[in-house]
Amino acid sequence: MSRYSFYIDGLNVYHSLNNARFKKYKWLNYRKLAERFLGPGDTLVDIFCFTTYARWKPASFARHRAFIKALRSVGVRDMQGRFMRHKERCHVCGSRYTAREEKQTDVNIAVHLLSDAMNDEFDRAVIISGDTDLIPAIEAVHRDAPDKEIGVMFPLRRFHDTLKKTADFSVTMKERMLDECQFPGEVKVGGTIIERPESWQ
Repeated sequence: MSRYSFYIDGLNVYHSLNNARFKKYKWLNYRKLAERFLGPGDTLVDIFCFTTYARWKPASFARHRAFIKALRSVGVRDMQGRFMRHKERCHVCGSRYTAREEKQTDVNIAVHLLSDAMNDEFDRAVIISGDTDLIPAIEAVHRDAPDKEIGVMFPLRRFHDTLKKTADFSVTMKERMLDECQFPGEVKVGGTIIERPESWQ
């Protein structure tokens, strides 16, 4: 019997599904996905989704907010990072332009993971990401809380062998798994209905 906590790299999962073939899986119920890990007697302690709103894109921002509201309705806790502006140079014409880069997500996951391990909040943690920047966080838990096990669930097309070898166990998302863990088309939250975004059909 184990206590499980999940740490989701929201944008890493989103980008793995951001194409014509997989976009229908974006309306993903992470609680259902997490519950697939649990065996008899296991407990789901917490689910954290680390993400960042692209506030300068109104349509994307609206879809993202609807998704986060649906996640909150099933007990998923969202942790927000931010986008930082920086200057880039076009490799073709040489002109400079402003780009945006997601910040804080890796650090937020690492801090929460290590803190929860040290405070004995879980027995087994699952990181849903294929980002190798999280390897130091897993190594820190192994060093400072060696009784805790850290697993990785790789999003579609995000597998990395080094990350797999660092973790205590791993699994890769499959389309069937994603299909079975979707929210319904309409999610009732209090007195309101949140609808699956049309472009995610």
